[in-house]
Amino acid sequence: MKKILLFLALLVSVFSFSQRAVNYNFTLNVTFSGNENFGEYDNYLEKTDWSPIAPNAIFLRNGLEVKLNSFISTGVNLGLDVHPDVDILAIPYYIDVKLALAQSDDDKFYVGGGIGKLLKLGKAFERGKYYKVGIGYYISSERNNSLILNMDFHNKQIANFENGRLNSLSFGIGMIFL
Repeated sequence: MKKILLFLALLVSVFSFSQRAVNYNFTLNVTFSGNENFGEYDNYLEKTDWSPIAPNAIFLRNGLEVKLNSFISTGVNLGLDVHPDVDILAIPYYIDVKLALAQSDDDKFYVGGGIGKLLKLGKAFERGKYYKVGIGYYISSERNNSLILNMDFHNKQIANFENGRLNSLSFGIGMIFL
C-alpha cells in the first residue's frame, strides 16, 4: 500500500509540474446477462417480461488523464463496482494507458488497458487485484468536453470468490472534461 501511495504522489507531482493538460473523466459501465424472468408476468409492471437480457452489474469510474502525445495517454482512476447477483462490492484503483488507433480532429478510437488493486474499506468490500482491457471512442463536441463510448473486459482476482476471479464484459458511456 505504501508503494502505491508513493507512486500516486509521484504521479500527481509530475502532473502538477508538467506542461501537459490534465483531463477529468467519468464513465458509467453496465454488464448484461440472460434474463431469468424472461416470459414471466411481472406484477409490479403489470405486464409480461419479454426482454432477453437484463443488467447484471454497474461500474462507476472516474479519474485524471494526461495526454502524453497525440497517440498515447495515461491516467489514474478510481471506481465503484456493484455486483448484486453475487453480492460483491469492489473499489478498484488503477493506472491505465490508452493508445489511439485512429484519430480525426479531436475524435479518437483507442485501445486501452489498466492494472491496479481493489481497495478494502470495510467488511462489505473485497480485496484483490484488478485488470482491465478494452476499446473506446471519444466523440468531441464544440464545448470543452467529449463523450466516451467504451467496451471493457474486467478481471477481478478475489481470494474468497469461487475460481478466485470475477470476469465481466461491460458497455459504458461517459464524459471527459478538457
